[in-house]
Amino acid sequence: MGTVDNSSLVGGAIERRLEHSKVPPVDHAFVLAPFRRPGDDAELASLIEGRPLHVEIGFGRPHHLCDLAASHPEATVLGFEIKRRWCRDAARRSVSEGLTNLRVIEGDARAYIERFFEADSVDAYHVLFPDPWWKRRHHKRRVFRADFLEVMHRTLAPGGYLIARTDVPAYADFIDELLLAHPGFELELTPPFDDPIFEALPRSHREKKCLGLGIPVTRFRFNKLTA
Repeated sequence: MGTVDNSSLVGGAIERRLEHSKVPPVDHAFVLAPFRRPGDDAELASLIEGRPLHVEIGFGRPHHLCDLAASHPEATVLGFEIKRRWCRDAARRSVSEGLTNLRVIEGDARAYIERFFEADSVDAYHVLFPDPWWKRRHHKRRVFRADFLEVMHRTLAPGGYLIARTDVPAYADFIDELLLAHPGFELELTPPFDDPIFEALPRSHREKKCLGLGIPVTRFRFNKLTA
């Protein structure tokens, strides 16, 4: 039995979604459908084995994802997103900008990462401005949950890291408490906007908007502890 609770996935268990889905996968060479299109599972396995590997979960508008691929040409950059139009946008932009190291999967990252990713296979996770799912009955859908945190920790390579950003102070506190309670992570820093470590990283569409409006953004970098 898997670590991640199937009831927490957006849309429910992957098997149920596949059984009832009438919409075909996005037809693009850079968009993978490992559960639905023959050969895509093998391509995903090859990408994971190739390393280094950066994974962005819920990338939304593909500004950060594409900039990440452009700034790390030596790495494979894999993005997960549940909205089809942003998957298409990312794939089309990757072609127009020559980002051959970028691939996209349409779907809830938790279902795929747990099933397809081996231990120590990911160099970095990027989770930017995740939905806080405010209602208590929806908290199970949050990306930052103890069960999925275990999956991310297991799949991170030694020396790997998790970057998280949010403009919701209450959710920032929640992320901070959850990660610090995990014995396998350490908080490197939560710097101001002018810290050179974070200034060198790409910014998402949401972060640029927050900066323009003067909305504070909390940035975290958690490193995987090695034994």
